[in-house]
Amino acid sequence: MASSAVKAEGRGRLLGPGDPAAIQVDGAGPPILGIHGFGGTPLEVALVAEVARSLGRRAHLPLLPGHGTHADDLSRTGWDDWAAAAVAALEREAEPAIVVGLSLGSLLATHLAVTHPERVKALVLLANAFWLAAPFPAWALYAVGALKLPDFRLPKVAADIADPEARRTHLTYGEHPVHAAVAVERAGARMRLRLPEVQAPTLIVHGSRDRVCPVANAERVAARLGTRDVRVVVLPRSRHILTRDLERAEVAAELRQFLQRF
Repeated sequence: MASSAVKAEGRGRLLGPGDPAAIQVDGAGPPILGIHGFGGTPLEVALVAEVARSLGRRAHLPLLPGHGTHADDLSRTGWDDWAAAAVAALEREAEPAIVVGLSLGSLLATHLAVTHPERVKALVLLANAFWLAAPFPAWALYAVGALKLPDFRLPKVAADIADPEARRTHLTYGEHPVHAAVAVERAGARMRLRLPEVQAPTLIVHGSRDRVCPVANAERVAARLGTRDVRVVVLPRSRHILTRDLERAEVAAELRQFLQRF
């Protein structure tokens, strides 16, 4: 029994080096709020903090509920928990913020832009998750939700990063609870209907080799946004976690240029 318990603990624990805690950078406003992806930690958007620091800007990268601990905790959370945490992070700022979201974080960033437009000065959508890759994981998650199957965990072979060293050192869970993943798929379907409500200037960056969220998402989202102040950048060598991938310098340059507008 003890051996089985250890194995279960190992499969659901965080894999990879680093501290999963929230990241804070002191500096001038307007503040920058960076939101990580599903199963990840603030470290996967640490590039946002690096750019903010280089510009002397204030930044906050919170840790979403259920993340940074064990997959058991993620299985007990869903969209409402993550959205509430994102709203709380936005409301702690004294002035409107520039919100940057990666994957699940892109859905949460958009949620903030449409529910609190007066508090969101601009929006950055990285590897946006409004549509997931089909047939997997999109169709599989839809089927699990439609059939109301009991929760179970999906093993994660490796993070979708082309850079081998970044992939080896990426801090994330070794397994994902499927019901929490279904919550991401459903949130994408709901939030893409609200894209016309987005009026904030928006930067969209996507990797052409993304195997989690199709690269077509970049143009599909741009065409649906309510704002026409949109820049779309597709990086030819990057996969899903483009903030840690082969073209992270290009991502940093795009972020820096966009942030300097405000």
